[in-house]
Amino acid sequence: MSEPLLPSDPSRIAAFRLLRRLGAGGMGVVYLGRTDAGKLAAVKVIQTDGAGDDDFRTRFAREVDLARRVESPWVVPVLDADAEAREPWLATEFVPGPALAEAVAAHGPLPARAARVLGGRLAEALTSVHAAGLVHRDVKPGNVLLALDGPRLIDFGVARALDDTALTASGVVVGTPGFLAPEQARGEDATAASDVFALGCVLAYAMTGRPPFGTGEPHALLYRTVHDEPELDRMDAGSRSLVARCLAKDPQARPTAEEVRAGLTEDLPDGADWLPDPVARMVALRSSESLALPGIEPTAVDAGSEHADGDKGAQDAPSSRPARRRLLLAGGALLLAAGGAATAAALTGRDDEPEGSDGGRPTYVLGVHSTTDPATAPLARACERAAHLAVAEHNAAPGRAYDLAVRVLRDPGTVAGGRDVAGTFTADRDVVAVLGPVTELAMRTAANIYGDAGLTHVSSTTGQQDYFVLSRRSSFQSGTPHSALGSWIVLHAIMTKQTGRLGAVLDRSGGTAIQEQGSLVVSQWRQTLGGEVVPRVVAEETDDGPAAVRALLAAGIDAFAYLGPLDATVRAAQELAEAGFAGPRWMQHQLYGSQFPSRAGAAGEGWYAVTSAVDAAALTTKRARDFTAAWRRRYRAAPEPHAAEAYDSARMLLTEFARTVPAGARRRPVRGALGERMAKVSYQGIARGYAFGNFHEYTSSGRGWSDGTFVHEVRDGRFRQLGSLSDLERAPKTTG
Repeated sequence: MSEPLLPSDPSRIAAFRLLRRLGAGGMGVVYLGRTDAGKLAAVKVIQTDGAGDDDFRTRFAREVDLARRVESPWVVPVLDADAEAREPWLATEFVPGPALAEAVAAHGPLPARAARVLGGRLAEALTSVHAAGLVHRDVKPGNVLLALDGPRLIDFGVARALDDTALTASGVVVGTPGFLAPEQARGEDATAASDVFALGCVLAYAMTGRPPFGTGEPHALLYRTVHDEPELDRMDAGSRSLVARCLAKDPQARPTAEEVRAGLTEDLPDGADWLPDPVARMVALRSSESLALPGIEPTAVDAGSEHADGDKGAQDAPSSRPARRRLLLAGGALLLAAGGAATAAALTGRDDEPEGSDGGRPTYVLGVHSTTDPATAPLARACERAAHLAVAEHNAAPGRAYDLAVRVLRDPGTVAGGRDVAGTFTADRDVVAVLGPVTELAMRTAANIYGDAGLTHVSSTTGQQDYFVLSRRSSFQSGTPHSALGSWIVLHAIMTKQTGRLGAVLDRSGGTAIQEQGSLVVSQWRQTLGGEVVPRVVAEETDDGPAAVRALLAAGIDAFAYLGPLDATVRAAQELAEAGFAGPRWMQHQLYGSQFPSRAGAAGEGWYAVTSAVDAAALTTKRARDFTAAWRRRYRAAPEPHAAEAYDSARMLLTEFARTVPAGARRRPVRGALGERMAKVSYQGIARGYAFGNFHEYTSSGRGWSDGTFVHEVRDGRFRQLGSLSDLERAPKTTG
């Protein structure tokens, strides 16, 4: 999806009339441009500090020259560029997509033959890239577009020449965790072998639907890439050995891109027969739709605002900033012939005047991507209530320039349902931001839809960090990563001196997030504490949990952690109680606020949950007291678990949105502007501050993590907050 041009955007860059914004990021802005002959292009304008650096311009010009030499039908070609412009720019042929990541998210892994065709063509593309003296450095599913006649490799935004070691500072990780080589994860220079490693990751993803080193927060992915073996069990036997060679830790042991091409080559039939039917329909639809684009008048400049230097060609330069632009809506549509990169998808969304409220003010809508999944009903209710409270507080302010409304849509906990909700929200131009999705599945499958539309959304209830594979533009996660909280269990044990021989059950029926957290608990207990751990793994779809608990009791443990779903944790509590075990016991953090206290009864007393979710009613700060009072007034009850984080996220969205609303105008704010602001936000919430890392994940300093992580203990049949880890550190004591 695209956004209208801003008044500050140029109307033309060289031969390209600019039509829409395709995206914006740290390096600059990407526009959809069109030549007078009707050829479409993606025009990237560099707007970073590097644009003023002569060395940067020299390298940029050199890379453009090298990129122009890449001759491959599977690489998006460079059409034109200017490294000497006030703001350097690069134009490449426009490809409508969809990306491989989007196709896999929507329809699952590709069949083996389709994946081999994909891999063979991408290997051929990389062979040409390397022959031109370039290293791509960011081969990933989001940079592979699917067309009717084959895939296309795009985005040389981080590419560098093979012999130019000064392009990137030493020790800086460039690329996408989960799809980069071990040497890149260590901050070392990337080589052609690094691209081959990334190609192996992409092939594994295409064939299995998952990256070979799993999912999770970026630092965990980097660690596993360097130290762990890839998971290739679900790949077909004919491709597994070749992909395993691509993923060798030693770059010298990997095949060349040409060797990969030779090992994967399949005949590519005419049309879209190389793709499974659902993906082929997806590609064909986007590649054959009419593209209704507005005709654009030459830039109109208000009297008295001409450039002082009198440069008549100023409107053609990317640094030109017209004072006003009018769009003439075309009555017809430009029909583009189907056939891969020469086709385009329909770009929709008008910059109409927003719907007015009864008071004459415009009304904007905060969407809530909720769920009907019974397992996460408490989280859904907390998010919906938080959004209503935040909006009500805005609408109570006198002299406000606009009103807000809440629109709640609930998915049924399925891939299709999550995508449907995201599609409905993005199609509604009154929706300016979304709180959610609530669940991991929806976050993973809907993120790319929100990203394509530039509709900013923040999830406060998810912590499995693989959404960035699909969406790096407007998807944010304000919840603490699941895996990180495994470390905080160990820190809690250290602070309260509740250490000893740990028995840890990793119940795989709890899902990937629990598996990642469990492995971190085991490793941190051994490495940080220097303690002994006796781990037990319970396989999915088995009833081996009670036997695992009994085996640990027989091994003579002093402390216990059960990382699994609610039912299994309740049974573990009962097994321990029957055995008279009185040592410290930890549950996985997602069970805070669950029915564990009532379900486990007396057996649940004394269990801990270490989580970033705060009980705001237990805090004494003014911000927490005000929030608790407002919640009680509206809902006649204390804030439930996860309410404070959802409220913080909604308020953060609305605060930053207010800064994107044009002053004194009745036209809509540009959607993409909110995402740009959120990427740089620093917001103080009820119990912790919020900021986002390079992959739009929640991030904080060491002290911020400690201040914002809370320990809850089951006492008298309910969860009671003992304090933050910082509180416990300041007043250490032995509990339990």
